[in-house]
Amino acid sequence: MKQLKGLLMTLMCSSIIITGGCEFRDIDLRLFVVAIGVDIIPDQPELLRFNFKIAIPTGDPKSREGDVLIITEDSSNIAAAIRQAKSKVDKEFDFSHCKGVLYGEAYARKGIRKMQDWTIRRRDIQLLMHPAVAVPTAEAVLRVQPKSERITGSSLFLALSEEGTESPYITKVYSFDLARRIQEKGEDPILPVIEAANESLPDIKKVALMDKQKVKHILSPEETKWLNLLLYKDLRTNLGTNLDGYHYEMNATNTRSKFKIIDDGHGKGRIVYTIRIKGILEEKDEEEELSSRDLTRLEKEFDKSIAEDVLHLLTKVQATKLDPLGFGLRFFGTHWNNDSEVEQWKEMYPRIQFDVIVKTEIKSTGYTR
Repeated sequence: MKQLKGLLMTLMCSSIIITGGCEFRDIDLRLFVVAIGVDIIPDQPELLRFNFKIAIPTGDPKSREGDVLIITEDSSNIAAAIRQAKSKVDKEFDFSHCKGVLYGEAYARKGIRKMQDWTIRRRDIQLLMHPAVAVPTAEAVLRVQPKSERITGSSLFLALSEEGTESPYITKVYSFDLARRIQEKGEDPILPVIEAANESLPDIKKVALMDKQKVKHILSPEETKWLNLLLYKDLRTNLGTNLDGYHYEMNATNTRSKFKIIDDGHGKGRIVYTIRIKGILEEKDEEEELSSRDLTRLEKEFDKSIAEDVLHLLTKVQATKLDPLGFGLRFFGTHWNNDSEVEQWKEMYPRIQFDVIVKTEIKSTGYTR
């Protein structure tokens, strides 16, 4: 018994000796990277320019005294850039509060797969962060400092997440969803576009359409609004039309869209989109009150104008040979021949016809005081 106790004590002491120490660092010994930007270097194609936006907050976030540090490194890969950047600071980089990665437009048109793969593999970066395309460069957008910003480095990502603002022109994309769309057959990636309007004002009102590697096309603000109407339920937006020479604006409060694919068996087929919109009449040029008959006519005019705009968007996206709305994914899910359905859809999509049905309901003409 004594020999057994002695053996156990020896084993315990040995395990204590070989156990490594903890590498935990206090919060005051960390620098929190809130965003990463990636740009190409025109005269050095073998290198990339990485920008790390670091928040240096104060004890009181409402004091607005926090400072921002942007470290720029030129390297062939992100891992080497991080280690080079660490040589310039006195604390450890912490990516647990990284809210997003910005791809400069030139880099995004070249291909983002390598950088996107790193963000997925990195253990301390959340998959809930927001990727975006930066115009003209990621560095220019990261240096934008809005005067309304209260928490250091948070303004861009409050807008991208729609936690701070809600706009029909902002397309909300998460890192995990971007990674899924890159791998998924039948659904292509999209990214919001951030433009540096000036040093204190970002502009987010466009969306970039991608293939599995790079940005292929950037939609206009109006086209972005219609794409978001098809992507999201209950999009809060304004919709305008004309009737009898007068202009009317409706504030949409409830929106819903769905589609079905009708295969005619001859490689053509149709996609029928049904869009339901409820809203309140917000603005009108005509001074006279609208009768119930006028409202019915106005609803039909909204139906017609919205259907035309959505049909224009769908045919334009179809011409790019991209599929951000997941038509192919729906087709694969409703057809059971796994050996031929992908080739069948590739042949069918460029020739498919679109039918758009819009049903608008004006719930109220607003209030007058």
